[in-house]
Amino acid sequence: MSRAPVSVVIPTYNSARYLGDAVQSVLAQTLPPAEIIVIDDGSKDDTAQRIAPFLDRTTYRFQNNAGVSAARNYGVSLARQPFVAFLDADDVWHPAKLQRQVDALRQRPDLVLLGTGFYDWPGSAIDTAPDEQSLVDVTWRQLVVKNRLVTSSVIASRDAILEAGCFDTRLQGPEDRDLWIRLAERGGVAKLAARLTGYRAVGGSVSRQAARCYDGMRRIMQKLDERGGWRGERLLRRKALSYIEHSCAWIFGAAGDHRTAARMVCKSLLMYPLPYDRDEVGTASERPKRLVLNLLRAIGQARPEPELQPETAVAAR
Repeated sequence: MSRAPVSVVIPTYNSARYLGDAVQSVLAQTLPPAEIIVIDDGSKDDTAQRIAPFLDRTTYRFQNNAGVSAARNYGVSLARQPFVAFLDADDVWHPAKLQRQVDALRQRPDLVLLGTGFYDWPGSAIDTAPDEQSLVDVTWRQLVVKNRLVTSSVIASRDAILEAGCFDTRLQGPEDRDLWIRLAERGGVAKLAARLTGYRAVGGSVSRQAARCYDGMRRIMQKLDERGGWRGERLLRRKALSYIEHSCAWIFGAAGDHRTAARMVCKSLLMYPLPYDRDEVGTASERPKRLVLNLLRAIGQARPEPELQPETAVAAR
């Protein structure tokens, strides 16, 4: 059987109950990868026992807990194939994912990074025959404003990852978009519209997630400043900084901190009063509407913010 020239890197930390589904979804690919690398980031659960049945088909390594970025970087260092695909232990792949991506990469040798659409997992059933064929370019200008790619959906050139410097272990939350931006500075980035990745929105402290994402995204902007990455795009820089306030306001609102959310929306509007592009927001006049809602929620005159949706969680990273 022919195999995709891809090393799949699966970082895992205390996700033993999900890991088997992730590995099985890789093994079920119509075009299986050349290698699967599982990096256990110091798990305290029964991950080692759960991975045991797959040891004849995977490379398993344990490291002391150092974070998901360090785990992914360790996996990249072990990879022997020209492309690396990332899959979080709580996500899954559609059986046709690798085949579709490898076909696209053969048609577009300029690409150093290729993602796919995603579906809510396990809330949505896997599409047995995704017929969406379009390949959409994702520009550097788009990525500096908003994340467009789910980590578990991407395949990237191993050489380009190493050249870009891998994942920044100092970031927690938006470390993926930071690398996507650096890759976009080196080559083409695109996304298959087909929903080929099952993304699980894992529960946790929404307030901690909001603060972590906010700090991380501010750090990404600082890194761009330090390396002169804006290329004179002053208005784009203001838009990107504004979007951080906008997207994190959504998360703070979901955590019930409506006063902070309202202040962040005001700051966003002051920094960039122009409307965002249609593909950057869910509705027209989204920020003014969100400001009014958060003010009303702060005084108990409106329903709480709905639960954070996967689309929002991905964008706010």
